[in-house]
Amino acid sequence: MATLTIGRRTMREFYRMLDTGSVNTIYQPVVPIAGSPAIGYEALSRGPVPALASPLTLFALASHASVAPRLDQLCCRRALENFPMKEQSDVLIFINLLPETLELGAVDADKLSAWAQANGLTPGRVVLEITERAMANPSRFYAQVARLRQAGFRFAVDDIGTGYSNLSLLSDLVPEFFKLDLDFVQLTRARPVRQLLVEMLVRFAGQIGAMIVAEGIESSADAEVFRLLGVHLAQGFLYCPA
Repeated sequence: MATLTIGRRTMREFYRMLDTGSVNTIYQPVVPIAGSPAIGYEALSRGPVPALASPLTLFALASHASVAPRLDQLCCRRALENFPMKEQSDVLIFINLLPETLELGAVDADKLSAWAQANGLTPGRVVLEITERAMANPSRFYAQVARLRQAGFRFAVDDIGTGYSNLSLLSDLVPEFFKLDLDFVQLTRARPVRQLLVEMLVRFAGQIGAMIVAEGIESSADAEVFRLLGVHLAQGFLYCPA
């Protein structure tokens, strides 16, 4: 992993952003793979200055400063506040959360319910995207998940197909959505073995009542491959070129 080079000015801007809450949010549509109207939008956080424009940079800085749950909490709250589709009652919002954010209670059922209610959103419209990382206290994480589920929130497992092992998270979390990582997706058309893996995931998702989202769809040819494999939802440049 490349070493992060951090300038003092960048760190000052980062802490100023945390103190003022000045996180911006863009929303990427999650659409039926045939391209019909969006069923939801994934919230993607950006800092207020160019040096903090990348979410990878934001969370690398947060990890370096040991404040990742604090940043995650801020991004989650801002995603709900800034959501432009609040009045469309059938449109979902997908929000990324780190497992440690739930473990430590920076976001929990009470906080998230209050933020959702304040912004006119029912819990069933909020999908929490989790990427598997090392957990200090898995039992605490799953206890928080249980409370969030009881409150009506839904879950997605993100980045399936990366170097992380998502099988345990898929089986233990039992999410409503599986999200295939864009790097995995973009090579699937040329690699039949990957297509077999997608077919297996589609069958598994169907058995537990989940839906699969293919991220990073850039061409109609890629969209057609995943449609034929049984994937119903997609994100990517094909649907949101801006």
